[in-house]
Amino acid sequence: MRLLCLLALCLALPSQAAQPLIERISIQGPTRTRAETIRRELLVAVGQPLDSALVAETERNLRQLPFLGQVQIRTRPSASGVELVVEVEDLYSRALSPLLAGQLDELSYGLVALDYNLGGRGQLAQLELHHRAVEGNQASLYCEVPRLAGSPYTLSSEAAWAEEGHDLWLALSRPFLSLGDPWACGFSVYRQEEVQRLYADRALSARYREEVEGGSLWLTRSLGNRTKVRPGFRLTFSDRHYSASQGYAYAPQDRRRLIPSLGLTVWRPRYVQERFVQQLGRTEDLQVGSWISMRAGLSLRTLGSDRSFAPLTLQLSPRFGLGHRTYVLLTLLASAQVQPGQYQELNLLAELLGYTRLGSSHSLALRLRAEALSRPELRSQFLLGADRGLRGVLPRRYAGDRRLVLNLEARPTFWRRPWWVLAGALFADGGMAWSGARPDLRLAGGGGLRLGLPRLYNTPILRADLARGLPRGSWLLSVGLGQYF
Repeated sequence: MRLLCLLALCLALPSQAAQPLIERISIQGPTRTRAETIRRELLVAVGQPLDSALVAETERNLRQLPFLGQVQIRTRPSASGVELVVEVEDLYSRALSPLLAGQLDELSYGLVALDYNLGGRGQLAQLELHHRAVEGNQASLYCEVPRLAGSPYTLSSEAAWAEEGHDLWLALSRPFLSLGDPWACGFSVYRQEEVQRLYADRALSARYREEVEGGSLWLTRSLGNRTKVRPGFRLTFSDRHYSASQGYAYAPQDRRRLIPSLGLTVWRPRYVQERFVQQLGRTEDLQVGSWISMRAGLSLRTLGSDRSFAPLTLQLSPRFGLGHRTYVLLTLLASAQVQPGQYQELNLLAELLGYTRLGSSHSLALRLRAEALSRPELRSQFLLGADRGLRGVLPRRYAGDRRLVLNLEARPTFWRRPWWVLAGALFADGGMAWSGARPDLRLAGGGGLRLGLPRLYNTPILRADLARGLPRGSWLLSVGLGQYF
């Protein structure tokens, strides 16, 4: 027995010796962000053994912050261990930026004033003034305070006023701060008022007002190491009232829901670092680990709901890395409201996203998305047009309870500078939206420009596309923020 103990001790000593202690952590690079703001995101501390996995996760967490750009953590030998040198790049996170989206004959525009790093503490304040082509004028104020009063909690709030309603929302949450974090929880309350529209060949077929107030409470446990198993409980409440607009007859029935539910997610965390895949040059932490999630709830009249049913949701998300340059992201989703002998609100979604990097700064991108809706609780529809997957076709041109979209883009990069990146897109789009009748496939093609601003907050991408419906159609110019997909 003593021999076995000595052998186990000898085997353990080299492993311990291979883990030098962290003697010091220094922060280099930030000019506006406070050092303590960066230190609070570190998953390692002075006096701990060096853990390369935690160092890599810390880098990912820092890169996710919208006010930081390049992040690198280096080790440097010290007198009795190692020193961690955390090098970060501040982004220009205080901005007054225009908003522009849509087509020339139906343009939405506005102005946003924001600070993603208020006082260098990582807090966010955003004021947005917006004119939407269909909905009219609106103004919103959003604020977020992470690590509230030094705690792991995040406080978020939003207040919005519009010609057609308002939106008030408040949430206090304790998110997972690391892969090893065991708990996440939170609650939210909200009150909304807005106008909903239904279309038939771009013509308005129904218009009604929706007023809703509600909230949710959730608690999630995280177990496992290489594979994460996360069971959770959620309680949601909503009270909705509907009224038809003048000149229209349709409005849904009022409904009240109190739904407790249980969920389970099984996830294999796996990340790869890439560039020029979805973004324009910034280091991307692509999550290529697959997961499956399930949720089952219960709505009962005895608990105050307007009717009894069981909401069920199943999502399967396989992720693949094919070699070092190609990535395939799949999503399969099904949800329904189940009652004895029948179902309602059956939603099906299947989506494939594929990205291949060509050379050092070019890429190909593919999206194939299919959706179906059966026996909806409300009159619902999928729209198809320039803003919904088919450039070169007017917005809301087609509608139905089924939709299929195919997009293929070649994304060359022309010039790359420290403050801007100019890239392009050559694309072909295809799609159809239908209800019952035989679907009619529509095609479009064209090209566009992408302007990336890597030194600004959240590294935005300005997009402009010129497309034409095929075989005969007119040219349409559409603009927006971010890649099309």
